[in-house]
Amino acid sequence: MKTLQIFVAALIAFAVASCSSKPQLTHMPAKADGDSNWGLIDANGEFLISDEFDSRPSAVINGIFYVEENDGLTVFYADKRLRQVGDLCELRGCGYFNDGLMPIVRKGEHIAFVDGDGKNQFTLKEHDGVAITAAMEMFINGRCAFMTEEQKWGAIDTKGNVVVEPLYSTQPVFIEDVAIVRYADKEGAAIIDRNGAVVKEFSEGMYLSTFVNGYAAVRMGENDDEDARYVMIDTKGEMIKLPNAVKGIETWNDKYIVFENSEGDCGLMNFEGETLIRAKYDGLELLPNGQILGRRDDKFMYVTVEGDTERVFYAIASAVRYPILFSQIFDYKFELVSEDDDVMYLRNYAGEKVGKMLGKFRNKVEIENVYSDYYDYDAVVESVIAMFDNNGLTGYPFGSTMGNYADPSKSKSWYRGDQSMSVDLECNNSYFSVSSATIKSRNNVVYDATPYASYYTWEFNNDAKINSISVTLEFAYDKYREDLNTYIADALTQKYQTTVGTDANFVNNVTTNGYNSITIDLDESVISGPEIVDVVEEVAVDSVVAAAY
Repeated sequence: MKTLQIFVAALIAFAVASCSSKPQLTHMPAKADGDSNWGLIDANGEFLISDEFDSRPSAVINGIFYVEENDGLTVFYADKRLRQVGDLCELRGCGYFNDGLMPIVRKGEHIAFVDGDGKNQFTLKEHDGVAITAAMEMFINGRCAFMTEEQKWGAIDTKGNVVVEPLYSTQPVFIEDVAIVRYADKEGAAIIDRNGAVVKEFSEGMYLSTFVNGYAAVRMGENDDEDARYVMIDTKGEMIKLPNAVKGIETWNDKYIVFENSEGDCGLMNFEGETLIRAKYDGLELLPNGQILGRRDDKFMYVTVEGDTERVFYAIASAVRYPILFSQIFDYKFELVSEDDDVMYLRNYAGEKVGKMLGKFRNKVEIENVYSDYYDYDAVVESVIAMFDNNGLTGYPFGSTMGNYADPSKSKSWYRGDQSMSVDLECNNSYFSVSSATIKSRNNVVYDATPYASYYTWEFNNDAKINSISVTLEFAYDKYREDLNTYIADALTQKYQTTVGTDANFVNNVTTNGYNSITIDLDESVISGPEIVDVVEEVAVDSVVAAAY
């Protein structure tokens, strides 16, 4: 069932505006009928570029687009000659060009913002000592939302200055001059302006959209709240409560709201909560020219608020998804797209075919987030090495009796015949957690103190001493790198002056263990080396001093 969450995602994905003028959306990705590769088509159905790209290119915004090729993304001007923008190729991430800036991510680097020539204007590294890990793919009304590694959102201006502090768990999206956001460190939400000033606060839990046509759609209550109510909130914080039957909101303009009932069917109501079209459609789309497209049981039709319908005998939709939203924030001429028996055409609002027959057409512009590719290997490795000292794993030194670390709440029979014992190990960092830690012995951890009796008396074996350690680290999805094990192995080799390898052929090794996981196996041969060296150096110095006197 479609819910407000889908519309929220769409708003975040498509919400783009310019503080000076609307950005120009001039071309969309499409394939001409019979073509194998993608090209770019304008609103008149004419191809600027055809049968060119294996991968689907982005839409053209303000004369620039990007496409995946070779080892990353390449940025081009919308030109038949396919001129590359500066040196922008093999990128790990890329957004759209607006307000004179475009976010890009080069391999191994932070998020940078470049101008129309591809020249760097500023880079997002950190804010107040906290790393910046993501940013929205486009400036919105002179603001671009960014996220820190603490999962908190703020916003910058076109100079790279932080104008909205990262205090929120949701993105501040300024389609209009205010945004509604949810706090990260406390309950509630707030309406804020483009400089972060609070217009109004709300103490209740809320699931939010963003402001379009002067209103934001909001659900008052948490995900598991059966009594949650849907409301429309204006830019001053005044609420219009909608009927209890509303279980989701799709879109709205300045007159009407497309809503869902508990079955996921769509209907239409006004801002007074009066139902104008009963919830019986699989989908309703508000068009900028005032028409309403409906879909029910795979049948397509125009619908009026008076209840009249006009059947269309082919599949038809807006040429851009969420056209009311787009009409508020983009300057574009695309109207409708149709499909009948795998034949596609662009059409105008009168239903007339526009341009050539199409094989494929992409009617959605995806504007999500770009993520930093910078990785602080030194900080991660330092966090790993901090778990070890010259005696072993911190808190579990080699040579110690394993019985000292047993959990007395567990049955000793659990250790019978085992030469290893799982232990708890905490680590305080934002890079990884310890999914398992095991200390091992050459001997069994417990033994039968009465081997010849008719019963068992299990006691810890004092000869069972720790002689090896195995620790598995689990990394967050954006904190892992495939070559990280080599850095950790090198650091352990340098620390203990004994070779630590990167595969199981080495007794002491650091190996990747599936996706986002690394296992470290060490024995006493690694740890004991530096201790001996330290003693030898100390004796040598004392001998020199004695000889001098």
